[in-house]
Amino acid sequence: MDTLLFLLPPFVASLSILAILGYLGIHVLEREIIFIDIALAQIAAVGTTAAVVFLHLPDHSGLSMAIAFGFTLIAAAFFSAVDRRITEITHEAVIGVAYAIAAAGALFIMAMHSGGDVHMENMLTGSILWAQWPDILFCLSIFIAVGLFHWRYRHKFITLSENYHDKQMEGRPSAWWDFFFYATMGLVITISVKIAGVLVIFAFLIIPATISAMLASSWKKRLLYGWSFGAVATLLGLWFSYRFDFTCGTSIVSFLGLALIGVGVTQRLKKS
Repeated sequence: MDTLLFLLPPFVASLSILAILGYLGIHVLEREIIFIDIALAQIAAVGTTAAVVFLHLPDHSGLSMAIAFGFTLIAAAFFSAVDRRITEITHEAVIGVAYAIAAAGALFIMAMHSGGDVHMENMLTGSILWAQWPDILFCLSIFIAVGLFHWRYRHKFITLSENYHDKQMEGRPSAWWDFFFYATMGLVITISVKIAGVLVIFAFLIIPATISAMLASSWKKRLLYGWSFGAVATLLGLWFSYRFDFTCGTSIVSFLGLALIGVGVTQRLKKS
């Protein structure tokens, strides 16, 4: 019972992050912008790091979080604007360049701070095993608001993602919905990266969506498959971390990776 009570908060936190990122991940795969999550997370980390180093704010304070979200809003405006204007290189290449610049910027700013190595480790792996109910409820409220917004305008978001590379979809209205997509994703990432870290966030976004893409084509079934496999892998990762005193974030990512490999091998054998 003590073990269950200890693991319940991080499990609920993981499920809430998985629920929203599992949905957003399907959009990311449809758009073929795989690294948008880690790029936005890194850009948010630059904002947080700047707040810690230059303004001497705690990295979990509301103001530092607001600064981090401001950075992601700028990135959302940039990504939604350049996608329709830069045709010489792919959008994924633009995202990759933005991630590299943000990563270099974060490292440069951290070098000015005495505890930069600790901040870097927390940023990458998070501390989801020690998640507390006030933080979880705050994150959950944000995720529900973002989820309701996407549900209300689901037809616009889904149509845009399914026809993302269709030239007929270009224009000012689609650019605005692009911005809303990147902005809401940036908000989710800014909030959740404080608990889970960049590594876990990236895994939650991509791996469940990839597993579901192997098993189904409809959005509803892909959501159910992604959430189911993600929940089981998360539970196993938390138990493994607690039982063997292993890093929580890497345990969850490892079990998600094993689930992806298992589904991939199974589907390959079926086709054979």
